[in-house]
Amino acid sequence: MRASYLSTLLLPALVAHGFASPVGPASARQSKATTSSQRHGLKWLGTDQSLPKILVLFTGGTLAEGSGYGPLDDTQYGQYSITAEDIIARNPYLFNVSQLAVSNWTSGRTGPSPSRSDAFVMNMTRFLDDALCSDDSDVDGAVFTHGTNSLEETAVLFDLLVNCGKTVVAAGASRPVSALSADGDANFFQSVALAASPASRGRGVLLAFSNRILQAFWATKTVPTFPDGFGQTAGGSLGEFLNNMPYFFNTPSLPVDRHTFDLKAVGNHESYPSLPKVDILFAHREFDGGLVADAVKRGAKGVVIAGTGSGAVPTGKEEVAAAVENGTYVVVSTRSPYGASTPSLSPTYAKSGYVHSLQARVMLQLAIASGFSQKDVADLFEGTIREATLPSFIYGV
Repeated sequence: MRASYLSTLLLPALVAHGFASPVGPASARQSKATTSSQRHGLKWLGTDQSLPKILVLFTGGTLAEGSGYGPLDDTQYGQYSITAEDIIARNPYLFNVSQLAVSNWTSGRTGPSPSRSDAFVMNMTRFLDDALCSDDSDVDGAVFTHGTNSLEETAVLFDLLVNCGKTVVAAGASRPVSALSADGDANFFQSVALAASPASRGRGVLLAFSNRILQAFWATKTVPTFPDGFGQTAGGSLGEFLNNMPYFFNTPSLPVDRHTFDLKAVGNHESYPSLPKVDILFAHREFDGGLVADAVKRGAKGVVIAGTGSGAVPTGKEEVAAAVENGTYVVVSTRSPYGASTPSLSPTYAKSGYVHSLQARVMLQLAIASGFSQKDVADLFEGTIREATLPSFIYGV
């Protein structure tokens, strides 16, 4: 597809080692760069310089993909795609709420969003943290576009590692750009408006989807193809959009189960630039606990088991216990869409509380990379829920 007229105005940052390459010789960059925007070669669009500067990390996704089969198709699309510049050109109202600069992360990327490696997403995280949180940052917030199949995994990684208080918002779509009533343009505008709003600060990474504001820590994809395809495993929506502008139901707060990590410490782990391998196993009748040992043989440092009910391992407990004894990190969540995996009176492994399986996997990866012990991991996941579920006046402990 031909480039939009904005292509000549925008210079998306080139990705190298996880950072967008500035323009010009290195010596000139060092002498002239005074802001993170200049260091990363970001070019700001918009005529009102008083508006917030919102960085767009563009990774593609359904909101940028079209179907060669026509507007009725919303399952077999992907025959062509549009650029970030095209999306911006389609929606001039973006410049009523922000200035925009694009960092393009689609180069060299193939396949749907789940095919992106942890190393790729960690490079994005380091770039985002530097652009927003460095001492010379002049960026007010960020939006990242993403395929919805693994959006929640990237969102929670950003949420736990980029922690300077500036708003980061995930933008995606359930319908391709070619579809009847495509939802990408509206979701993208609302994401930018949300990132630019002072009221969004202090709430962690957010998701703007189908007129609702969700907290990334609790967000999960609930329906593959519906425009209202995301929900929250706990907490409920934070707000909604009225006339495409954000309205919050409550003052800023953060999930009590949310634990932030030091990006530098994570980067010092031997798995760098990736993350420690953690697999998810799904518990069921006649569950084989030996699968944990099999995962370890394939390189896993930890395992999240989506347990039955409130976090039960129905069979194979002995094999799971043996893996824990041998140093494997095991966290048991619930396979149910909502509710808690509750701590045990005689714990063998950690329970995840209200943290769902996908988020628990990312948290466990970061905990291992940060040097947490098995006890530290248990305290990380159970610390806020243990007191409520195991009161001494009931159990005498």
